[in-house]
Amino acid sequence: MRRLSKAKKAALNTLAENSIERLPIPINKIVARYAHILQEEMEDDISGMLIPLAKPNDGKKWAIVVNKSHSSTRQRFTLAHELGHLLLHGYTLPHADRGYKLRFRNAKSSEGSVFEEVEANQFAAELLMPEDMLLEKLEGEGLEYVPAGEDEGEDPRLSRIANELKVSRQALAIRLSNLLLQY
Repeated sequence: MRRLSKAKKAALNTLAENSIERLPIPINKIVARYAHILQEEMEDDISGMLIPLAKPNDGKKWAIVVNKSHSSTRQRFTLAHELGHLLLHGYTLPHADRGYKLRFRNAKSSEGSVFEEVEANQFAAELLMPEDMLLEKLEGEGLEYVPAGEDEGEDPRLSRIANELKVSRQALAIRLSNLLLQY
């Protein structure tokens, strides 16, 4: 739990350093301060990557590459996730082949068993959906979060909030479920 609080603290510091106080979070603007953003065609199972630049310019030593065929909400989460890796994990040479130095996610990382991936996801969730701002938003909508069961259908207000935050409904549901576990 200590490392996850590290991810939360880093996300909140990043928001403060960038004077972000309102939703939706301008993730491209934030990431652009730390790395170049590139959109590339990639295999569908690759959402993004963090690569070192051979010739850093503008003081930026890294590029975050996102899969341009993924939805805009997926790309936003990927940008935040990769920024989490950059700020939390001190990579110098990500793992590599064929010209790009990469750290590939695999089935285990998507299950949350690779702690750096879990930590980067925590950072991304906190950055895009900061707890205080999110709870204030829910309160303003008159919602007390109780996840809907599959047979209960979806609450259209949650879909609307996800759209306003520019995150997927799934990311919002996971974030709210994780917050619920903390209380």
